[in-house]
Amino acid sequence: MGFQCRQFYLKDDRCAMKVSTDSLLLGGWVRTAGVNYAADFGCGCGILALMLAQRTDANARIDAYEYDAAATQQATENVHNSPWPDKVSVQQTDVLTFADPSYRYDLVIMNPPYFAAHLSSANSQRQLARQGAEQEIWQPWLARAAQLLAPHGRIALVAPQQALARIIDATHSIQTPLAIIRRCNVRSVPQRPPYLVLLELTRQGCEQELELEELTIREENKYTDAFLQYTGAFYLKGTGN
Repeated sequence: MGFQCRQFYLKDDRCAMKVSTDSLLLGGWVRTAGVNYAADFGCGCGILALMLAQRTDANARIDAYEYDAAATQQATENVHNSPWPDKVSVQQTDVLTFADPSYRYDLVIMNPPYFAAHLSSANSQRQLARQGAEQEIWQPWLARAAQLLAPHGRIALVAPQQALARIIDATHSIQTPLAIIRRCNVRSVPQRPPYLVLLELTRQGCEQELELEELTIREENKYTDAFLQYTGAFYLKGTGN
């Protein structure tokens, strides 16, 4: 399996998490101005790292961290075959335990392996494990990201709407408290409630007035202008810079 973007091609057949609208939205929505050092936590096939590589200055550095060996190898191959093989570094490691870099990140981006509680499963034990994983991941990943942020650095993530309360709880319970500075509620179509949330966070004390946004992906069987504004630089059929 693979996904053709405007400037790069992604293979994802060896990754548990495939290329998704979640990542495409997050990678296009997050602000990248002034980002010199960025990290992608749980990079999978490398889509977010490569989107950042496309959107940042030539001298920017992106560190992509992935625990799974097969996904790490696939991300490495995708980066090697991209226009930015020297800009992105893929490392097989646990995001919670890797050795601290000598610099601090202006941006940490993540589409964690959450499992939305609303997804049904025929296997109740599997469903319980999925929900447990979702509840456990936000606090340690946010704490680790906050630890590695530059003074005015930001964390960007995508999550199910159902996870928002747990994320907010996690921002207050970690050693370096975080504040949400930008939030986008995402609907699949106008008549349905938001199912995703995009967030940007920074350290408490560096926050600014919260920016609230609403985004609908499709309307009248076509992508909305708002969706294409963020993803058009990557979708072959989209529009954008």
